[in-house]
Amino acid sequence: MKYPRIILRTAVFATAMGMVGCSFPASKPLVPASQAGVLHTVELGTIARVRSVVLKGSPSNLGLLAGGALGAAAAHPGHAPNTGERVGQVVAAGAGAVAGQAVEEVMTREDAQEITILMDNGRTVMITQESDGGLFREGDRVQVAHGHWNSLVRLAVN
Repeated sequence: MKYPRIILRTAVFATAMGMVGCSFPASKPLVPASQAGVLHTVELGTIARVRSVVLKGSPSNLGLLAGGALGAAAAHPGHAPNTGERVGQVVAAGAGAVAGQAVEEVMTREDAQEITILMDNGRTVMITQESDGGLFREGDRVQVAHGHWNSLVRLAVN
């Protein structure tokens, strides 16, 4: 009867992990609530160079805890574990935690573009921002909105 419990625990864990990653699509662009009421200066420029980059993922404790729990469950000793089996379970939990955190970092990486822009006022600026599928190209006219600790590049409206 040990195996059905393990299967049930694994199924519950997998379902919970799947639900954590769910998000609902929006019909309009999503803007962080922190942007509401923030003044931005908008300047025009032309893209001089674009380079595709990857933003490093941001692991939380979720991967650490899930990996540790999975490692500990995988190495769970039998009915009457001895000291060696318990040590093995602790080592497996530690290895699972490290692996879980590494997997989470990879899963949270984002495609981005490093955009160099020649502004109309003669300055040259570089901004790195998330992008899905390479939105910007060299020669594009863009608006650069910058304000309190952040900047945003978007295509200029003519």
